[in-house]
Amino acid sequence: MMGFAMMWRTFLLAVLMCVPALVSAQTKLDYFYTEAEKCRLSGDYASAMELYRHCLSIQKESSSVLYNLGVSYLHLREDSIGLSLLQQAAEKESGNPWLYEYLAAIYLERNDVSNSVKTLEHLSSLQTKRSDVLSQLFSLYKSMGNTDAALASLSRIETLEGNSPQLAAQKFSLLMDMERQDEAFSELRKLCEEFPYDQNCKLLMANQYLLVGDSLQAKALFDEVARVEPANMNLQLSLVAYYKAQPDKAYYHFLRDSLLFSESSSVQLQETLLSDYIVEAQSDSSLRQNVLKAFDRILATPQKTANILELKAAYLIKNNAPDEEIAQALQNVLQVEPDDRMAMSMLIQYYASGNDYRAIENLCRQAVNYYPDNLTYHFYLGLSLYQQSRKTEAIDAFNQGVRIKGDNVNPDEVSEMFSILGDLYYEQGKAEDAFAAYDSSLVYKEDNLSCLNNYAYYLSLRNERLDQAEEMSYRTVKKEPANRTYLDTYAWILFKKGDYNGARIYIDRVVSPESDEDELMNNKDLQGNVIEHAGDIYFMTGDRQTAVWLWNIALMKADDTTTERLPKKIRKKKYIK
Repeated sequence: MMGFAMMWRTFLLAVLMCVPALVSAQTKLDYFYTEAEKCRLSGDYASAMELYRHCLSIQKESSSVLYNLGVSYLHLREDSIGLSLLQQAAEKESGNPWLYEYLAAIYLERNDVSNSVKTLEHLSSLQTKRSDVLSQLFSLYKSMGNTDAALASLSRIETLEGNSPQLAAQKFSLLMDMERQDEAFSELRKLCEEFPYDQNCKLLMANQYLLVGDSLQAKALFDEVARVEPANMNLQLSLVAYYKAQPDKAYYHFLRDSLLFSESSSVQLQETLLSDYIVEAQSDSSLRQNVLKAFDRILATPQKTANILELKAAYLIKNNAPDEEIAQALQNVLQVEPDDRMAMSMLIQYYASGNDYRAIENLCRQAVNYYPDNLTYHFYLGLSLYQQSRKTEAIDAFNQGVRIKGDNVNPDEVSEMFSILGDLYYEQGKAEDAFAAYDSSLVYKEDNLSCLNNYAYYLSLRNERLDQAEEMSYRTVKKEPANRTYLDTYAWILFKKGDYNGARIYIDRVVSPESDEDELMNNKDLQGNVIEHAGDIYFMTGDRQTAVWLWNIALMKADDTTTERLPKKIRKKKYIK
């Protein structure tokens, strides 16, 4: 049914179209355009597009109408029509830089390089001092292999902003790709002349000489810098690279170790050198112990930051070190930076693998203090409390977690938290709260199998909504046809619905009729209630002897899952509700 607002617009449309003598074309255009904008801004693109089309019937040349209609088509994923309309708008208003900037962004988003370049060049002609546009053009031309145009873009940037080490490096790289080595080094020399007191400019040129194999030129420049700034970190790193490239590696090892273990070396320098050392060790396994020794030597000194500690932990993980060593390294990180998320998250996983729920609890309490809106930490806190049978505390932790909102919330985690909440509520005798929690769980993840199974099973125990229970349980069996828990639940629901033969088919896949007593007794995956269910089903399908036999085994395996009626069933040799 047409809404009132649309009916009113349709009525006004008819009126405005039928009385041209009383209403000017401009008045009609203004009205429809305003109404279209209201619809577009409210998200009603279909109505907006209809109104924009009415605008075009009044004034075909309106660039603003073409633009907004194009945007509406793009929003509805009608890209070809939307782009065509935007292009028409741009052609009719070729002096509008904002329109071309938007159009360029659309082309870039769709990786349409050719049209991106064309549009950006026009935009650059309108706004001649925009170096950001020229930078985009440089990247696009380079990706196209148009090195001449890419170089021209860099030269235009230089005209606007002057030379810089970054710009010179880009020019150098491009000219080298074009096999114009002399020009490339000329650019670097020009940079050094423009910035004679910036030693990093000389280092840039020295390192480029090193890359092309001209070690003499490189060393001369290194020596120049060393006379002025001997402690320059970039110089030190460059010298390490220089001596590493020499046939005799003795001085390279000496220099690297001197810098690594010097008390005056910055953490950044040590981290860079260690990272290079690690890369070297990946191709030479004999160096791996030396890397660990280097870590230990550096870490023998108290650390003000966790940089080196984090690097060691990452190294141990990459090289499949024993879990205990990795855990200790992560703990060391937290001693220096107790809010380190990486270390906390990885430690939680380590503790979880060992079922150390007390350690998980302690760590998660620390984590939620630093990151109260991080769902994962609330999830593991609740899980650790649940596993420690501190169920009221677990409920509180999970409830805090499910209240967290935001784009970074993991729906799988929210679903699992609601699912466990459902289990906890049911254990407390709060069935309605449990079912509400299960419903919430399935909103976040409709195929949460454990939730579907438990929800279905508890409904069957209460003889409620059995059709829904069957549907949910069947989904779990279809997804995991070999899962004994899911098969038992489905069999039991069929039993509750009076489909005893159907129940027998599924329970036989759990408790095989060929099994002997020892098999059933020694199977730790078979709980007493499952064997009891099998007995109930066999009884209702007419096999009293097997039913009693199964009930006796269930009694021998009796746990908190078996019913109080089990001994009575055995004594009377009949099923008792």
